[in-house]
Amino acid sequence: MNKSKYAALVTAFSITLTGVLPSLPATTPIAAAAADRYTYKLPANLEKYLYVHRGMVKIINPQQEQVLKKNQWNAYLYDMDPYRSEKTYYMDSYNFNTSRKGFLLALYNWIGLLPPVYPQNVDLEGLNKKIAAAEPSDYNGSEEWRKLLQQRGEIQLQARLQAMVQAGYVKPEEITEEKATKKFVANVLYRMFKDVRPYKGSVKLNDTQDLALHWAVELGVPGFEIDSQGKVYPENLLSLDPGPQAPGGEFAYERCMDFLTLILPGKKTATGWEYYQVQLLPGMVPVRPQDLMLVNGKPLESWRVHEGASYYAANKAIAGYAVPRFAQMLQRVRQDTMKPRVWDWRRDLIQNPLFSKQIATYKRTKSSKDLNVLYQAVRNHYHLYLRQDSADIIKHVVQNVK
Repeated sequence: MNKSKYAALVTAFSITLTGVLPSLPATTPIAAAAADRYTYKLPANLEKYLYVHRGMVKIINPQQEQVLKKNQWNAYLYDMDPYRSEKTYYMDSYNFNTSRKGFLLALYNWIGLLPPVYPQNVDLEGLNKKIAAAEPSDYNGSEEWRKLLQQRGEIQLQARLQAMVQAGYVKPEEITEEKATKKFVANVLYRMFKDVRPYKGSVKLNDTQDLALHWAVELGVPGFEIDSQGKVYPENLLSLDPGPQAPGGEFAYERCMDFLTLILPGKKTATGWEYYQVQLLPGMVPVRPQDLMLVNGKPLESWRVHEGASYYAANKAIAGYAVPRFAQMLQRVRQDTMKPRVWDWRRDLIQNPLFSKQIATYKRTKSSKDLNVLYQAVRNHYHLYLRQDSADIIKHVVQNVK
């Protein structure tokens, strides 16, 4: 996907924190210049609202450009059919990018360091000369030229898939024409990152025993959303929404790649993996203002046009607060991927001896101070979902879960 197209995509990460930002009022009003009244909140756990993708940042320690140029390859669809229509290209692109081979090629290009593995008898230079000699002057092109292009496309693709096999990220028998389902993607990623982000055993899915899927959900990889029944639907495409009928598409796979780049130690090195060091680009805001705003006391509706002095003042205030805290937010999100999840409040909190002292103290005093001590202990130990991350939730659990 080219840079301009990718920059139009946005990737949301809702993850947890390891520390506490300065406490602020829950909601700050902005004087309304029109009928609508906009308010905004600046939560203590601001990193829960982190909203960032690769197009929003500058990577300070990128892979060497000459290495990437030598290894990366993005011409498969062109080589397969250089004259496809725009509509056909969109569908072919979607089908390829959500296929096993397409996902593996995207992952290979993202890694950047693995040299392609060609068969010994391949003469790419000679093939390229034949393609140049047969290139047509008219629109349709010759059959010979098309066949030569397709031959090159398959050779280049297979060389990069073979590199992924040799790296141990995918098994030869897994490289089929099937879709890149959640189960397939999770197993590839698990082989890549299991040593730097080992599974902690905190997740229990109700529709699969697959270890890699449990790992992906525990880690918070985008595209592996669970529904109210505790199911992830292993044979579905990656999707940003939970449920068996949730639409899957390229955006979920792009969001997954953003997560690998920005949240995990996603820079491949000769000895393993390390973090990309990133800076927020000028004009970028690492949260979605609409996630932190209300209009007339209600959540903003995406279909409405929001404007006016009140709205723009709220946007400016949110940006002014979030932008200077980007590095801190990102660090806390990264740290949270090293923690277990809360999956069963009884097991993970009430019966966990790590919290018995704080629970007993709060039950005795019922003070907000001791509740906050307990809340911070839970938050520092676990990778909480946004819906779990509040002192009120902890209070409710202590009072009602036995």
